[in-house]
Amino acid sequence: MLKRCLTGVAAVILVLVLISWPMRWMVTGQVVDAETGAPIENAVATIKWLESGPGPPGLAGTATTEEAEDVSDARGRFKLPIYASLLGVKKFRMTVYKKGYIFWSTAHIFPKDYIWSGNEQIFPSMKRRTDFLPKDGMIIRMEPLKEHHSKEMHARFTSGIGASIHTRLFYNAIKEERQLAAEWASKKREK
Repeated sequence: MLKRCLTGVAAVILVLVLISWPMRWMVTGQVVDAETGAPIENAVATIKWLESGPGPPGLAGTATTEEAEDVSDARGRFKLPIYASLLGVKKFRMTVYKKGYIFWSTAHIFPKDYIWSGNEQIFPSMKRRTDFLPKDGMIIRMEPLKEHHSKEMHARFTSGIGASIHTRLFYNAIKEERQLAAEWASKKREK
């Protein structure tokens, strides 16, 4: 009787572990111009997988499981790892950057239709992106950065959201954005 009970408990524990255990595999995506649908080559796609950090629930914060990046090829294609379990997708942050395009992020959407006065200290209300999950065949539509968009605010947006991404290709790709944001902040302090 005890042996049968222990076998049943072990089976339940094994099923629970398998259901919650995250699996990792690679998925492909494509970066395209939102206006023309043309593939965008040399865009840097990054993903940062997060899990609950040590500590009590709600106060533990997050810890990075993995950060990965890839550069889109001539067809705009890239590959990134995905983690999921039968209980759902783990927490993540994904970004795509290409000079000349609006920085794409799963965290926030750049307020491209806002008319910048140049006196903003913070961003106008930014919308959170809520309609995206990484999956095989995903398409990232990047909008061209236009003349009426504030280059300084785009630089602040990019460098601010990108500050938590620590991959080499992405860090190098946004170098000009970081410099422009720093220059803008320095000018604001001098006033």
